[in-house]
Amino acid sequence: MVGPPKRIAYDETGNLNKVGLGFLKKQNLKKEDIIIKELPKGEYLSAVKHIKGKQTEKILSTISVEVIPKIPFPKKMHWGNGSLLFARPLRWILALYNDKLLEFEIDGIKSNTYTFGNRFQKLHYIINIYIINKYIPLLIKHFVIADRNERKALIKKEIQQAAKKVSGIPVDNPELLETVTDLVEYPSPIVGTFDTAFLSLPPKVLTTTLSETQKSFSVQNENNELMPFFIGIGNSNPETISKVLYGNERVINARLSDAKFYFDTDRETPLAARVDELKKITFIKNLGTLYDKIERMKSLGKWCAEALSYDEKKIERAIYLCKSDLTTLILGEKEYTKLQGYMGWQYALNDGEDKEVAKALFEQYLPRFKEDILPETRTGIVLSIIDKMDTVVGCFSIGLQPTGTKDPLGIRRAGNGIISILAEQKLSLNLEKFIAHSIETFDDTKKELKEEVVGFFIQRIRTYLENIGIDYDVINAVLEADYTDIPDLIIRAKNLHEFKLHEDFKKFIIGFKRASNILESSQKTVPLNEDLFEEKEESELYKKLTEIIPHYEAHFDKKNYNACFNDLVALKDFIDLFFDNVMVMVENDELKENRMALLRLIHSTFTKTADLSKIVYEL
Repeated sequence: MVGPPKRIAYDETGNLNKVGLGFLKKQNLKKEDIIIKELPKGEYLSAVKHIKGKQTEKILSTISVEVIPKIPFPKKMHWGNGSLLFARPLRWILALYNDKLLEFEIDGIKSNTYTFGNRFQKLHYIINIYIINKYIPLLIKHFVIADRNERKALIKKEIQQAAKKVSGIPVDNPELLETVTDLVEYPSPIVGTFDTAFLSLPPKVLTTTLSETQKSFSVQNENNELMPFFIGIGNSNPETISKVLYGNERVINARLSDAKFYFDTDRETPLAARVDELKKITFIKNLGTLYDKIERMKSLGKWCAEALSYDEKKIERAIYLCKSDLTTLILGEKEYTKLQGYMGWQYALNDGEDKEVAKALFEQYLPRFKEDILPETRTGIVLSIIDKMDTVVGCFSIGLQPTGTKDPLGIRRAGNGIISILAEQKLSLNLEKFIAHSIETFDDTKKELKEEVVGFFIQRIRTYLENIGIDYDVINAVLEADYTDIPDLIIRAKNLHEFKLHEDFKKFIIGFKRASNILESSQKTVPLNEDLFEEKEESELYKKLTEIIPHYEAHFDKKNYNACFNDLVALKDFIDLFFDNVMVMVENDELKENRMALLRLIHSTFTKTADLSKIVYEL
């Protein structure tokens, strides 16, 4: 095992210090156990520790007792009189190693060599497993497909075949497929029908009813129009599965009848007439009602419309209507809550609202998850980012920032959504001003709030850039220059990421970092005076600099950052000669500060694209 570097593990007298002694204590070692090991980065403390092996059976038994209770589930419960917290009652444990019983006990249940088949067989048939390779074949004989991937592939195939029998195509539903795969052990498809009158419902209302109430797949024709069929996946005896069909059809027709009643009743009241009801619905505790949220969004929407030159009237109308669908009957039903926004879109079209305004009511919630679609309409784009910004700033203002892995209010998702939209839609909306305008809509305008929110968004930007493959040091460099224009930031990051590989650029960076390090020792801003140049390398560097700066500025203004980096490379040899022949930190203070001013001119000019001192090259 390797410990800390030798240089930090010993004090001046050659004795182990706290770092070295800490290594010994942590690894339960003695001083004489230390071996100094030469590694590429220097000498390190190391030691050889002999650990006596244990029998595999004993190790596996111990691991099993520790791991099984730790299997993660969204919700765990106590069952019976046991102390084990688990998703379901633990009835038996089959455990074999090398075709022999692996003995251990959990919550009073001892491991054994038998299991059971599909639940429709109940516990009448004990399946003894004496050879591990017989486990999967024996389970299949008892209507259990243990391999999840095999089960999923079979379900997918059976859905396709079932839809084909009614001249249809199954509606793609990956989430439902994952759910059903985990619900059944031996999938058996059934094809049912429902009243054609329900085809008048909005498509997502219909498909949601089928998937949420009976975990059934919808069927469409080649024109992507829904058909009056559904495909259910049963887990019963394949020979008697047809008996389940009547019950499924009865439940689905009843739920579709409810949905049609809700939909027809909701359409009688326009969305605009529902807005006042939002005064009774709390947005988040201490952040007022949904009506209050809309009022804040109006101010932010107006600013965005002006900044992007978008239609202010459409945005204002979309903001006014955006949460009204939350007062409808259909969204009061648990299985339809995921349709918020979509139902607003449908009801707005029914009310005769502008089509872009109507679609924006759906697009405000995009993206809902990673890789989700983004809003397409201008009104939808603005509605989405101002809704999310209001939520982020509001939560930060009352101390509900996400911590660690916990983010119950989806603040990170909202922040990531804003960055994704600005990036993918190439919107040069000043993020800093956007944050500031949102903060102004709240009572809390303290300086710390802005700093916290800006820090949060900078981390979201980092995440976005990391996901598109930008190196961490490049990210640090471009963020140091400017983070406010997201599309511009991405261009600079991509260009620098590629340019970093050029050998000449690497050599320039070494000189630039040297200049940056020297500048850290002085806070003065003395004007540069050419008359104080004593060495020709000073004059030549300054002359070359004055030649390059106009070209660099022109390229920068045109966002031609590759050309900017090429300009910098042209300065490489002059910087090298300067450092080889000119002493900056001389005793003459006036001369020293003038040379510092020359380096400061280089640094201040060329950090507009990125702070190149942040670039790291492995030695």
